[in-house]
Amino acid sequence: MIKLLIAGEKHLSIPNLPRKSRHRLIRPKPFPSGRYPLERFWYPLGSFNYWQYFHENYQLVHAFNSIQYTNKPWFITFEDHRFLYRNPKNKAEAIIYKFLNERLTLQNCQKLIAISDYAKMRFFNRIQDWSSFNQIKDKVVVIPPNFSVRVDRPKTYKPNDKIQLVFVGNHFARKGGIVALRLAKKAEILGLPINIHIISGLKHGAGVPTDYPDISKYADDLKLLDLSNVSLFKNIANEQVLHLLSQSHFQILATLHDTYGYSIIEGFSVATPAITTNICALPEFVHHGENGYHLELPVNEIRHWGNWMHGEKTKTDEYWEIVNSTYDYLAEEALKKILQFLDKSDKQEHYEYLSTGALTQMKNFHDAEKHNELFDNLYAAAAN
Repeated sequence: MIKLLIAGEKHLSIPNLPRKSRHRLIRPKPFPSGRYPLERFWYPLGSFNYWQYFHENYQLVHAFNSIQYTNKPWFITFEDHRFLYRNPKNKAEAIIYKFLNERLTLQNCQKLIAISDYAKMRFFNRIQDWSSFNQIKDKVVVIPPNFSVRVDRPKTYKPNDKIQLVFVGNHFARKGGIVALRLAKKAEILGLPINIHIISGLKHGAGVPTDYPDISKYADDLKLLDLSNVSLFKNIANEQVLHLLSQSHFQILATLHDTYGYSIIEGFSVATPAITTNICALPEFVHHGENGYHLELPVNEIRHWGNWMHGEKTKTDEYWEIVNSTYDYLAEEALKKILQFLDKSDKQEHYEYLSTGALTQMKNFHDAEKHNELFDNLYAAAAN
């Protein structure tokens, strides 16, 4: 049995580690422990947390979005290129990150694990001018996130069933909650048999990528939470989320930006197809007409929403018009997809085909049992 130290961002580590490893995974408390770990004062200090004293020896380090200063063999898992820098305008940080980034070329850096082809592409774009590009490139592999497969057969759609849609996402506007509510309103006006379940803390506005910062603009949309075909769930346990996913016909994630979209994979674990946008990593595992549907957005060369504005431009009336019209467009496109489904003469067979596709994607690429063996073998080879 190998003792393995887990470093870096916890939210990324949970779906990207073995679930039932034969090795011992050690996750130490932040140093100093409590509410104020070192990286909160200066982010690069998180790379040196593991100089602190531990009561037991360990053989390996697996870091997440964090380059570790260690002499032990180590892996890093990343979701894009941002672990290579924090604030490009901070000269002191630029110096320390240059020093840290050079550690990617060292022999004890075993592999750089991208969670998607999108992540790998973003990383390669960032380092393409480095003299060490080829040396680092050869260490990069793609290992997608993993979850437990929870069902062994696809779901069925019964004639005259109300369509149950579920939205999961704390960043409410960015991930498509506004779209889901506008879809619910359209369905109510048309008298369509559609119920929408919202699982969200409803965070939106300033500080959220792609959002318009003035939350007053979202007030009318949030009133739609009171519609009779909308149910809101806040702060519920993951088992309850999975139950709602299993009871829904489709998950809807009309997101404007998402480095991955873990909730979609959790939906696949209970054979629930997805309705998503075509941005970032989503098209890598949501395949239109096979395990769900795409809502097409204009995208640029790095697969980001093409109309996304940044910085001060997000505060302009022009940007609100862009995001507002995009929410409307996505709600209308989602409605079209559902109407097309309802109009199918073979919708029962088609739904079972989509559900089978969701479960097949899950079993082939995201199965926690297969990932257990994959990671455990990687760790064993690195420790020898």
